[in-house]
Amino acid sequence: MSVRKAYRQRAFKRSLTAFFLVVLGFVFLWLNLISGSNGVMLSDTFKLFEWGNQLGMIVEAIRLPRALGAILVGMLLGLSGVAMQGVLRNPLASPFTLGISQAASFGASFAIIMLEPTIATHPFISKFSVALSAFGTSMLCAICIIWIGKKVGMSPTSLILAGVGLGSLFHSGTMFLQYFTTEINAAATLFWTFGDLSKATYPILWFLLVTFCLALGVLWTAHWKFDALGFGDESAFNKGVNVKNFRILMLLFSSLCTAVAVAFFGMIGFIGLVAPHLVRLAIGSSHSALIPLSALSGGVLLLGADWCARMLLYPSSLPVGILTSFIGAPMLLYLLVFGGKIK
Repeated sequence: MSVRKAYRQRAFKRSLTAFFLVVLGFVFLWLNLISGSNGVMLSDTFKLFEWGNQLGMIVEAIRLPRALGAILVGMLLGLSGVAMQGVLRNPLASPFTLGISQAASFGASFAIIMLEPTIATHPFISKFSVALSAFGTSMLCAICIIWIGKKVGMSPTSLILAGVGLGSLFHSGTMFLQYFTTEINAAATLFWTFGDLSKATYPILWFLLVTFCLALGVLWTAHWKFDALGFGDESAFNKGVNVKNFRILMLLFSSLCTAVAVAFFGMIGFIGLVAPHLVRLAIGSSHSALIPLSALSGGVLLLGADWCARMLLYPSSLPVGILTSFIGAPMLLYLLVFGGKIK
């Protein structure tokens, strides 16, 4: 096969994958906008374009922010997953593996149990105390991982082990807080861990969008460094990559993506782990396409999961974090057994 033909085939695969994800994303978006308390109403499709009616106000105020929130959160988690897997050269690296999500859970629990009684008089801090605390502990966990990694040479194995240890520590802290609090606060912290996209508002969406664009720009600009790192630290160093500094920077940005996502909407599992693998099976491991398509795949996956969570036990609604865990674990096992070797 000639080089030109191989290049065309690779470009065709990437274009086809991107087209499929975009179409699937629009289908899920449409389903989310026409699905409500009365189930899926296909007759409401044309009413979506009639702003000012009752359906239009419901879509604008409730359904559209939730759908856009699912897309942006999924894209942030997809970016975080592909960056962690690339920089650590480990297919199981994810926000959960490194303890980022567990740290966010501890921060949210701490705010709900310990802080809310003392900050109720300040409206802004009271409104965002849980999100700010979850974000702060997530980034604290990332900084601790990097600090531990620097002490042991920033090797991928050491970083993952540090993340596992810190994740267990934060999870233990969460259980400690829940054990000594009231039943109401314990239930509130437990519900936070389920993941809830109904909290989406337009100011939050703008913040998510800015964070996503910043992270995507930084990660994609460094796509060749991810590819070089895939051949080993020594090979990447010979190609001009400052491996230690690059690993630190990418871990910080990927942790930032996760921290922003989970701070507002709670823990949503397996999106950051599964989305890059699905794209990798379709187009290979070149990060120039893998990074943006993993983000797109994460957004589509979470948008579809949120619609299924709302419709699966209709008229009851299932928390999206529970559904992503139910779907993500079997999907990962299927990819591992039948999808060939996960690279």
